[in-house]
Amino acid sequence: MTAFAATAVPSVTAEHHRALSRAAERIAPTWPLDRWIAVNPWWGLRDLPIERAEALLARRGGGRLTLAPEAYRQAWERGRIRPEELRAAIALSDASLDEAALLASLERHQAAPRVLASAWELAGEDTAPTTDDAFEAVAECCAGYFDHHQQRWERDTTTPLYAWWQDQSRHDRRLSTTQRRRVATLPDDASAARKLLLAELALPPEALEALAHALLLRVNGWASWCQGLAWHTPHAATHAGIDQLLVILLAWEWLGLAELETPQCARWAAQWEATPAPADRDHEALWCWQAALELGYQRRLAATLATPPEPSPMPRPAPSVQAAFCIDVRSEPLRRHLEAAWEEVATQGVAGFFGMPITHSSAGPERDLPRLPGLLAPRYRTAEAPPLAPLHRRCHRREASRQGVRHAKYHALSTFTLVETTGLAWAWKLIRDSRRRPATTPAPTPLEGPFHAVGGEPLTTVEKVELARGLLDALAPGGEAAPLMVLVGHDSASDNNPHHAGLTCGACGGQGGGLNARLAARLLNDPEVRQGLAAHGAGLPEGTHVLAATHCTLTDRVTLHDTETVPAALTPLLGRFEQALEEAGQANREARAAALGVAAEDDETRLAALARRGGDWSQPRPEWGLANNAALLLAPRAASRGRDLEGRVFLHEYHPERDPDGRTLEALMSAPMLVANWINLQYYAATVDHQRHGAGNKLLHSVVGGHLGVIEGNSPQLRIGLPMQSLHDGDDWRHEPLRLTVVVDAPRERIEGVLARQPDVARLVEHRWLWLCRLTEAGLERHTPSGWRPLDGAGAVGSLSR
Repeated sequence: MTAFAATAVPSVTAEHHRALSRAAERIAPTWPLDRWIAVNPWWGLRDLPIERAEALLARRGGGRLTLAPEAYRQAWERGRIRPEELRAAIALSDASLDEAALLASLERHQAAPRVLASAWELAGEDTAPTTDDAFEAVAECCAGYFDHHQQRWERDTTTPLYAWWQDQSRHDRRLSTTQRRRVATLPDDASAARKLLLAELALPPEALEALAHALLLRVNGWASWCQGLAWHTPHAATHAGIDQLLVILLAWEWLGLAELETPQCARWAAQWEATPAPADRDHEALWCWQAALELGYQRRLAATLATPPEPSPMPRPAPSVQAAFCIDVRSEPLRRHLEAAWEEVATQGVAGFFGMPITHSSAGPERDLPRLPGLLAPRYRTAEAPPLAPLHRRCHRREASRQGVRHAKYHALSTFTLVETTGLAWAWKLIRDSRRRPATTPAPTPLEGPFHAVGGEPLTTVEKVELARGLLDALAPGGEAAPLMVLVGHDSASDNNPHHAGLTCGACGGQGGGLNARLAARLLNDPEVRQGLAAHGAGLPEGTHVLAATHCTLTDRVTLHDTETVPAALTPLLGRFEQALEEAGQANREARAAALGVAAEDDETRLAALARRGGDWSQPRPEWGLANNAALLLAPRAASRGRDLEGRVFLHEYHPERDPDGRTLEALMSAPMLVANWINLQYYAATVDHQRHGAGNKLLHSVVGGHLGVIEGNSPQLRIGLPMQSLHDGDDWRHEPLRLTVVVDAPRERIEGVLARQPDVARLVEHRWLWLCRLTEAGLERHTPSGWRPLDGAGAVGSLSR
């Protein structure tokens, strides 16, 4: 390759820069561990049909979106996939396949797709390095740059990522003297370096886009982190975002090209410009098998919804308690058991942040944490205690002591002196943490009181009323409100678990939902807010009290908050509700115990065993989280009450008759539906392609940057997604990878109107990233390119829509 010219070559056009932007947009974001939310790792490919997206990933990075043939063969032999489901999948497919051809495809050896090779991989063909080996230097640079918490030497945090890499590479003895000199010839500014690199690589825009995307996939974890900065930390994205990383990767490829002979350089350039080969029949066959697996679940779901609940000898009384739970799939079985324990409880599903778009400041020096879905920005701020309160001072001193120890431990001059002088002081903590003690349940924290706008003043009564109206619209109680309304957030408990936030509330940005529930309850009980709501015709009855609660998904215990505020007249009602919660928790614990390997004959022993799982610092599977999620139901509770949905369905309340203009449905299909899709496809991806989209083995994890993410073993590659222990029990998978089935109770034209107005939602449906169905009087019908078609054998479901 030739040396750089002094100025940019005119052949570099705006289309080249747009090609780089398109490549960067293919990478999905990721969030830090303490704000962890589930992400669809293929979000940047939603403009492509899912089959084409897989072909593109297979060519550029070796990825896959279907299971191995052996998995489908087992499903067929065990009866999980039935002949009628396979025939239905063939009918939905564009491929000219039959049952015999599909069965034969599972018997053939399927060669791994040929992946486009980077210059470093071509140079190392004789030694056959792995893909990660060739890019470990880039990954290691990212790990050093972003590790602000644990690194031994302080650095200037305003230094751009590219400039950091260039400076480090000039002194990297793993590079040859010639390579270090070449790095030194690069411009110091990333924009100037990008222009010159594009001229030097001399690829047309389409080929450049393929190259850039392939390079980003080689360090997919760090690329996702850099992409995520633009979503959750915008001020950092300007000097450390994915554009900076892309310049580093182009420069790294340029260094690799210098190691190639002329014929290899020609081969390198030709591969990026080659036309991708069409999908082969085996590839099409695997997608038919995957569809058949999903259609089998849809048939069972339709049959369950069509099954009438067990008849009650007496008409169901008006609810004494209305309990609003997060739509999380772990809420579904508890809701079912709660309604069975007391018929006077009516449950409903809402987003678990309860309409409180807040960022919360804890007592102590910890940073503020948003408590709302990751796709939204916080509008309000709350605090745990006034800045000079005793609680704040105690927490600040405790955390300052911890930080002092951390700095001493990681200081480059500490060597063994810290261990020699303080080692015995840690003996008691080690012994204490090794005891089989239950997980601790955090006590409710004192709240400051008024909401503040982010960067602004406390909210006025008018602003509070508007916030409360939004919450009541989401709750959609309909008719007379019950005397007691309970907002039930959820949380989990586990020690020594970097992925703890993944077990809490995804609707609350990886935080527990109890705080949001408490703030929402306080808002709805505020007398001034009540008056304002009444003036708008949206008030609650004077005798209705709103209470907050937290459902611990580890133990299935529900903690009621601020019960001292409950009026004396409602005390008997509260006592009966607490009894029903205890009965529901017992029933749910018994149902969950076997899947967790908890063998206990009585509930007290079972509860203690579950609590110990969270307190055991060596336990890699405290609970199964959202494993096996498969569907989202947007419908009244009447459509699912009394049916066993196996803890696989997100349940969100929706009443079509109260939404004539479709605005509520549009909000649900463009927010909770997207969140459910992200959760579903993260579990899906980590199961079908764990090497690229899973976090690996928890036992080998090291945390990077205190909260940024994890690496596995000695590799500097950032591992994103779910750990293996969240999906596999050591013998078999606990998650069945199925694309999300969304079932909506609404007229066809209303659903189609949402698809017409929301392009991202339409892409997910039309490009087969999820399945869209609707409830009808005759059963379920599925959205297809040729229109709505009945789901055979579904039966009557009893839709409220027409």
